[in-house]
Amino acid sequence: MKTYSIYTILISALVMTSCNKEMTKGLEDVSVSVTPGANVTVDGLTVTVNRGEPVVFNINGEPDFVTFYSGETGHQYTYKDRYETQVEDILSSKLKFNIYQEGASYSDERYNNTIDVFYTFTDVALGQEGFPGLSKTDFNADSTLVADFYKNGKWIPVRDHTDYDNLALNVVEALKVELDVKNMIGKNLVVAVAYNADERKNPSTAGASATNQPKYYFDSMCIENALRNNSVTTQYAGNFMFTALNFNHNYLYEKSIKNEETDEKGNDWTSVSTYLPENLAYGTVTANVPGLWNMSSVANGGFFIQGTGSTYEWKTAWLVSDPINILACEPDKGESVKNLSQDLPTYTYTYNNVGTYKATFVLNNVNYKHDANKIINVVINVK
Repeated sequence: MKTYSIYTILISALVMTSCNKEMTKGLEDVSVSVTPGANVTVDGLTVTVNRGEPVVFNINGEPDFVTFYSGETGHQYTYKDRYETQVEDILSSKLKFNIYQEGASYSDERYNNTIDVFYTFTDVALGQEGFPGLSKTDFNADSTLVADFYKNGKWIPVRDHTDYDNLALNVVEALKVELDVKNMIGKNLVVAVAYNADERKNPSTAGASATNQPKYYFDSMCIENALRNNSVTTQYAGNFMFTALNFNHNYLYEKSIKNEETDEKGNDWTSVSTYLPENLAYGTVTANVPGLWNMSSVANGGFFIQGTGSTYEWKTAWLVSDPINILACEPDKGESVKNLSQDLPTYTYTYNNVGTYKATFVLNNVNYKHDANKIINVVINVK
């Protein structure tokens, strides 16, 4: 029994020693090579390959984690920590979006185009007064500020109001809008979207036929910067930090509550009351609520506002951005190709465009006892 116990202790000690060595191993013996082929020539860590031909990278050794940057636009290791583009690198900068609607369009006394997109910026030399910003806590002050800014002609239309008449009813045929904003870099660009900026009432209140207020969709709203290296950076509207302002929210909410004693029958918020935001003044929704902004897809530049049926009161709502950093961009990303649970002797990647790329492998051994890192670059010439 004693002999058995001694053997057990010795074996356990050997296993623990082996584990400790394994947990503190470095990456000195880890390397990357490329398998030559009929259309793949290799000279050390420089590779020449035909476009569309797979490149087989050999991972020699046993790194715990491997991340691959192809060197293509958006996947360059050099820009993994870049969150802002340099001004001198920008060729053009544009605010872009597509817009379409749902619901019929009318003219004359039933005119029901109720959408506008505005911007403003600060430029003392040009006498351009920028938007002072929202408190986001005092709705009365904020809504008055936005409305007065409009009434005093300080919001600049991105397009004429009539350009949004009779919009297409699908995203394929949506109106494509662009605005050059390069000259507004560093000048507190603010973008605003207005649903019924003039606070017009349903034409039925003036004796015309009852008229709907359309539903408007915005698709792919972003700032797109074209750079001198032929790459493009895209900052979607999710980074604009829009604040919603829901005009007449208290009145609309009170009208939505049915009351038999006063014969109040409710309105178009009654059936969707469970979807109303907790903060009626500034809130947005994830469902279809008339006159409230749905920002569920704003990270990709998409959002919409639900329309109002012809028999109901028209709504007014705004979206106002924070000052937008036109230079902002997403850092380049690599692809995680190996973790602790995977064995990766080879990794295959295909380049489909002619050019010279610097592919980068980021190798890591990481645990609570040790942290080792190694960077290996491979130059890829694609013919």
